[in-house]
Amino acid sequence: MAGRLLLIGATLLSGLLAGATLDRLVVQMPAWRRVGSRPWAAYSRHADLGNGILLYPVEAIAIFSIAAAIACHRDAAVPRSAEAALWVAVAAALGGLLATTQAAPRMLGLRKLGDDPVALQRAFEGFDRWGAVRGALQMLVFLSNLWAVAGILRSRA
Repeated sequence: MAGRLLLIGATLLSGLLAGATLDRLVVQMPAWRRVGSRPWAAYSRHADLGNGILLYPVEAIAIFSIAAAIACHRDAAVPRSAEAALWVAVAAALGGLLATTQAAPRMLGLRKLGDDPVALQRAFEGFDRWGAVRGALQMLVFLSNLWAVAGILRSRA
């Protein structure tokens, strides 16, 4: 039972993150590529390094997915297909955190870069590249959590 509640929480949180990630990948970053790195940096200093500095890490840690995988592993009533999906979610979440170790320094470095166009462009390109990798993995976390929910629902039908 605890595993299922954790899975619901993990699915909701990863769904929020997947939606925000999809918006960033499909809407925001293509627009920033056209507008340029200087306006991106100005915006990011107020958004990502403002309120985002507290929200984004909490969303991305995926502690609910990890806890759900452990709890469901211990619950014999959870089908193995659902458990496998949860371990895929955990692996994707860990991969997303590894990608974040590459994207985050570029974002955090904006505080010190000033308005140097070459440095800002380099930061933008690195953040864009690693953000896309991280985003794909974060969306995989959500899809894997959905797969686990579907597996549990099928087993109860």
